[in-house]
Amino acid sequence: MKHICSGCGSEIPEGQDFCYACGAWAKNSYDINDEGTVLYNKTCVRCGTVLTHDAEFCSHCGAKVTDSQIPINLRRSNRLTKIDIIAILLAVIPGLFNIFGLGQIIQRRWSKAFVYICTTALLLYISPTLSEQSNGQFLLIVLQIGFFLVSVMDVFKGIATRGS
Repeated sequence: MKHICSGCGSEIPEGQDFCYACGAWAKNSYDINDEGTVLYNKTCVRCGTVLTHDAEFCSHCGAKVTDSQIPINLRRSNRLTKIDIIAILLAVIPGLFNIFGLGQIIQRRWSKAFVYICTTALLLYISPTLSEQSNGQFLLIVLQIGFFLVSVMDVFKGIATRGS
């Protein structure tokens, strides 16, 4: 069984309290079986009231509870949104200057952004020491290119997992 976010249509991993893509609460998600049919809509589509499992009508507004009322597009388009394009640009352009984590901030992936910003600070801290040594310059270039590639690939991974 999968839990699909009612806000953006992304899959919410089992046991999580909110959607990593848009921040919506997991308690408002839709339960989908392996065939792709909705098992149970936890909230009323019209008013948002939490429904009991066997409810045929909403206890608050009286709306009939049917699977056909669920306003969710389970098949997401592969088009990039403006936020996706901004995230890519903020990962690539500042990344060329060894500033990492800005694309993850735009994607609201806070823990990843924190890790990449700490990586930026660490590279700035060790670069004077490594640049004085001949082997250190090569190591510094390899580290900078490696972190750049990993950071940019992480932004693309965030876009891909949001769209699935």
